[in-house]
Order: sequence, then C-alpha cells, then structure tokens
Amino acid sequence: MRERLIRLRALLPTLSKPAAKKTMAELLSLMSDIESARADLDPIKDPGASFDPADPDTAGRLVALALIAQERVPLGRVPRTYGSGVYAIYYCGDHPLYAPIAGTETPIYVGKADPDNPNARTPREQGPRLFGRLKDHRRMIEIVGDYAEKNGLPHPLRIDDFLARRLVCATNAQLVVERHLIAMFRPIWNNEIGICWGISKHGDAATTRSNKRSPWDVMHPGRAWAMAESLDNKASPEDIERRIAEHFERNPPYLDTDHIVRDFLSAFVQHASLSPDEPADNEDSDSNEEKSSE
Repeated sequence: MRERLIRLRALLPTLSKPAAKKTMAELLSLMSDIESARADLDPIKDPGASFDPADPDTAGRLVALALIAQERVPLGRVPRTYGSGVYAIYYCGDHPLYAPIAGTETPIYVGKADPDNPNARTPREQGPRLFGRLKDHRRMIEIVGDYAEKNGLPHPLRIDDFLARRLVCATNAQLVVERHLIAMFRPIWNNEIGICWGISKHGDAATTRSNKRSPWDVMHPGRAWAMAESLDNKASPEDIERRIAEHFERNPPYLDTDHIVRDFLSAFVQHASLSPDEPADNEDSDSNEEKSSE
C-alpha cells in the first residue's frame, strides 16, 4: 500500500484538475476505510467522541432542547417580554399545503432574535427582541390573511392557526441554536430550506430590487411591495406546491416531543458497546485466577 501511494504522489503533477479532484475524493474515502480497519484491529474500543459541555455544537443542542420544553402559546397573544434568543412557529390550520405538519411538533418556521446590545448580560439589556420578531411575523401573516379574505382566495392564513415557542437565552447562544433547529426540523418557511422562503423579507422599494418575488409571497400574496407588477415570480405556484409535497415526503413530521427528545439525545451517544456475538474482555478476571492458583 505504501509503495502504491509513493507511485501516486509521483503522478500527482501530471493529473488534470478533474482527475486530481476525483483522486482526492477517493483518497478521503480510503482514509475513512483505513481508520475503520485500524479501529477493528484495536482490542480497545474507541467511544467515537468525547462529551464536551463547552463545545458549541453541544451547547447548541442543549439550548435547542430547552426551547422544546417551553409552552406553546398563540402567536397572536405572545406577551411583551424582554430578552433575545430563539423561537419556533407552529401551524395548526387547514391549509392543504401544510396538512402534513398541522398540529404536529414540527415547526413551520424557526428563527433567532439578536440582542440590542451585543454585550448584554441580562434580558433587560438584550431588549424585547424575541417579542419584536414574533410580532413582525404575526403582522406578515395577518396582512396576507386579510388580503386573502377580502379577495376570496382559498385557504387564507389565519393568525389563530399559529402557535409559538420562544426561549430567552444568553447573548450569542442563539447563533448556534438556530442552526441545530433548522437542521433537525427542516422548517418549510425557512430560507435555508429553499422552498417556501420569504416571510422574513421586508419591503424596500420594488423599483430598486433586482431580486424576484419570493415563493412565500407567490403562495401567500398580500404584501404591497411584493405585489408590484415589475417583480417576476421566483417560481410558479405549481412548482412550489410540488416541492413542498416532496419535502414533507422526505421529512416526516415529529408527532410528539418524546420523538424529538430521543433524536436530540442520540447525538450524545458514544459507540463503544459490545456487539451481541462479541465476548466480554475478561483480562482482569483471568489475571486474578492465575494469581489465586499460585
């Protein structure tokens, strides 16, 4: 194996860019296989990872789990409170597009609210940022809902069909938590999912924008700036509907919090247990038996 690697290194300068890229990918795969073989040969098991409470990913998971522990409240009745942090919005209405997640533990949108003061140490110093973000989302939903009602559009969004969880957390904790929430729940309205994004967009002058009408505004018209005739749709309603349906097929909703907790905890599992057909290591007991026989 070593001789082959030496010959490969000699050939590296002659490789084209595509060939070099392919070779690098194959080497990375080979490195993984070698490490796996080394672990199999080692009589002492590797746990896979060391639990580090100070690791940002660990902290992010724990704070995300704390959000799920919070009570869900009607989005239209979120009390005004101090604090920045993270939040999740849930849909429980009868819109057919969102039927797979309606009334489940999978949020339709998650987000963060940064503090007024980046050095804030208390919720009061952070300002009422979480409340402000949720209030803004509520206003957007009410605008498009009212427009749909007045114009006889089918399946209008109603603010009474939305619930929210929010968690005030230490300054900067929200930065890593939001990423974990998006990765786990794949909320259909989040920009990162790339399907029905746009609720968090705000309306600068339509004449100054080179971007197109967001998918969220295509499916839920009503915001004046997004209805300008000069804007083209980012995607057709039919394409957005198809992609939403495919998304929910690939990402089944969480039906209860127990399932969420199990998935969160699975990230902390260390893989060093014995397989069913693997004998236990009795090295210590064998040593004791030898001593007693003497």
